[in-house]
Order: sequence, then C-alpha cells, then structure tokens
Amino acid sequence: MNKWILSLILLIVSTSFAAEIEVNGEVNADYATYWDKNFDPFNAANQKIGLSLTAHLNEAVSVILASKLLSTYMSEDGELEESEVRHGKSRSTAMGDEDHRFNSFKFDGITFRWALNSNVAVLFGDLIYSAGSFNYYFWRDEARYNVISQEQRLRGIGVELEEGRVYIGASENNPHSMLVFGSYPIELISKTEERLLLTPSAEWAFGSEIGRSYTYAIGLETVYAKSSGDMNYGVTATWGTHPYKGKGVHSFLLEPSFNFKFFNLGLSYFQALVAKKDAPVDEQIFTEDQTMLFIEPSFELHKKVALGFAYEYHDPNNEIHEDQRHLVGPNLYLYPTTNVDLVFWTGYNILKRKANHFSMGISAQANF
Repeated sequence: MNKWILSLILLIVSTSFAAEIEVNGEVNADYATYWDKNFDPFNAANQKIGLSLTAHLNEAVSVILASKLLSTYMSEDGELEESEVRHGKSRSTAMGDEDHRFNSFKFDGITFRWALNSNVAVLFGDLIYSAGSFNYYFWRDEARYNVISQEQRLRGIGVELEEGRVYIGASENNPHSMLVFGSYPIELISKTEERLLLTPSAEWAFGSEIGRSYTYAIGLETVYAKSSGDMNYGVTATWGTHPYKGKGVHSFLLEPSFNFKFFNLGLSYFQALVAKKDAPVDEQIFTEDQTMLFIEPSFELHKKVALGFAYEYHDPNNEIHEDQRHLVGPNLYLYPTTNVDLVFWTGYNILKRKANHFSMGISAQANF
C-alpha cells in the first residue's frame, strides 16, 4: 500500500471523531491528436491531479496532507519526464502507454498550521512557494514556467501575515542547501471599481551545494484592474531577475486584458534578457521561449459558452533566426458549472525548420 494512502487512513482514523475533514483538489486532463505531414495521427492523453486533505483539529490548528498524480513519458534521452496537459506531442503520454498514463499517487507533503489570529499564522512542515506566474494557459504550471521564481519546495517553518509570507528551511534539491523566501502584497488602491496591488518577492539559496544554477531571485508583480459599467480592463506587469554565471538575467511579462459586454481580449507578452548570448538560453530562464506573444479575442455566445481565436508567436533563442514558430487556431470554451471548464481546441503550427502540422483536442479542468 502506498505511503500516502497509509498516512491518509491514519489521519482520518485518528481525527475523525474530533476534527472537521476538508478535501480540496485540482483535476486537469486532456485528449489530443497530433497529425503529421502525411496526416497520420498520434493520440495522447495526459492528466495532472492534486489532492489535499485538511484536518481542522480546532478553530486555530489544522494538519494538511497533500498528494499528486502526473502522467509521464520517456524523453529522447531516456529520462522519465512529467507530461503536460495540452502542450505538444513531444511532451505527451501516448494512448496505449499503460506504464506511464496512470501512475500511483505520490505523497506530496504534510503541513501543520496554527492560526494565532485572523491575520497571522505559523506553519511547519513541507512548504511550497513560487512567484511571478503566467495567465497564458500553456505556461500556468508554476513548477516549469515563472517570471521571478519557479516552484520550490522546502521542509521548515513559515509565517503568513495577511497575504504575505516568509518561509525558511531545508531545500528538497539536496541534503546540503537551505532556502529563504519572502513576499508581501502592498495594496495602493482598494476600491470596489479599482485596484492597484504591488507584490515584491525575494528568495535566497545557500549551502555547499544548492542544487541549481542561481543563488537568489528577486522581482516585482504589479496588478491593476478597473471596472466602469459594462467595461472592465486591467494589466499585470511582472519583472524578475536572477544571476547566471555572475551576470543578471532579466525577465519581463506584460498581460493586459479587456472586457466589454460579450467581447473579451487577452494578451501575454514575455521577453527575457539573458546574461550570456553564447550560452544555452534554456539554462538561463524559467520558460521555454526567450520571446513569446499570445493574443486571443473571444466572444461570449452564452453565459456558459465562449469562442476565441488565438495567435501565438514563440522564439526560443533570439540569436537563432530559424527556430521561431507560429500557432493559430480557435478555442471553444464551455463552463458547465462554477470552477469547471472544458476547451475544445485546434491549432496549426507554422515552423521554419520542420513541416507544419495540425493538432486538435479537448482539455478539462475542475477545482474543488
């Protein structure tokens, strides 16, 4: 029996008569078909499932157990990698691959939380943090793509002050490193129809072997939103920097949005200024592209149905002029109920070095 199941049973048995049990989760799954130049299909199915169980021992103290499941695939280098929902053939789990499609749930950590009052809480256990996330749907996985800091894990202690937090503890990268992280939102405008929020964050890794190429990361996220009648608009602007071999890497993200009645417009623009142009770009940044542009106008056909038309531009390395790709295609969004959405999507990839190809599929996500 898996350790996470045993831990879950023990927690439920020991607390069921005295604690309130709360279960939360995120389920994200897809099915996709990728067609080659001969119109031969490659079918894939991926999933990302995260579940957490919280036992409220009283009004102030709780214990949280977390677990996850990710489909996997074998890379060209023979390494076992985690697949990505609705991302591409090269990072998908093929239909019929029984060894990698459905893996066992993995125990993902335990956290003790003590709320001293309504604004301050002390935590101990397995803590997770990240900073500078994307709204762009392909890069919402904070363990892979972030502007300021990718998802990091540690076992230690933390303090949460309102929406801010400070964590310190032993990094999961190896036995020889420690991590310190802090962030705090500063609300400059807080009105019903207007909001301006600044969130600075910083992290530092130290030890004889820190298990990564950079020692620190700092950044600032700015969120502005305003509504006026039937019109709503806003923008998220994020800057992050970290060192690479003694020089700074700077990443910039701009994500404006606009809504008027049934019309919506979303845009994401990302640009990274690397430290060394002659070094591999993917070793210096927290994304797979040095430049990325995404724009999608969409129309609300019904309160539960929307149709969007997306265009994307990707450039993995600004110094290489034949690696860019473009993607165009419609997205049909369905919203059956709160916190559930389904997307029927198609995409046509236009590449310089390889043959253009067409893909299509459906992805679904639910939070509870």
